[in-house]
Amino acid sequence: MYCIQKRLRLIRGRAIGFWLLAVGLIVSCGPAEDQAYRQTIAAERMALNEQFFDPNETPLDSLGFYTFGGLKFFPIQEKYRVNATLTLLENEAVYNLPHSHDQTKPYKNYAIAKFELDGKNYELMVLEQAVKKPGNENYLLLPFLDQTNNKETYGGGRYIDLDKSAGKNIVIDFNKAYHPYCAYNSKFTCPIPPPRNKMDVAIEAGVRLSSP
Repeated sequence: MYCIQKRLRLIRGRAIGFWLLAVGLIVSCGPAEDQAYRQTIAAERMALNEQFFDPNETPLDSLGFYTFGGLKFFPIQEKYRVNATLTLLENEAVYNLPHSHDQTKPYKNYAIAKFELDGKNYELMVLEQAVKKPGNENYLLLPFLDQTNNKETYGGGRYIDLDKSAGKNIVIDFNKAYHPYCAYNSKFTCPIPPPRNKMDVAIEAGVRLSSP
């Protein structure tokens, strides 16, 4: 029991130190008009780390939890918060979307998100679960691959959560991109981004690996 309590004290100490460092680095940089946005992203990152440090909520396996030192993130860059237009797809059939571990789950192609980044136009597929849990009726998933995979980020891609109630004109914020749980624990199965969602650019935003 003493070892467990000691370990939890170490984890809390590491978490607090990481949070303070993250807030200091994120909030101190950038022009004054960006501070509110940066503070919001910093708070979200702190909350995500808090979840990972919580033994009752963490997706980490026992070894990963014991050695966990906090999630790492790319610096916030506002160019990665882009305005997008959704072209809704009508009467789309439900299909089995490939997941990790040779699994599949029913999804639908909900819309094509069109946006511009660094002067280049992109179109990514937005997915919708065919079967949703109560409270997740407006949840949409944007899984994507980019040139950081297998180097600075998880090889299986990253995700961005979207809200169906936002309508056709939405904001896609790559600073909120996160790794699926299967990047941390093999007991999870995660959607594999469709091939058309592979971007030919390095998206240096959001969650990254602890080391390249």
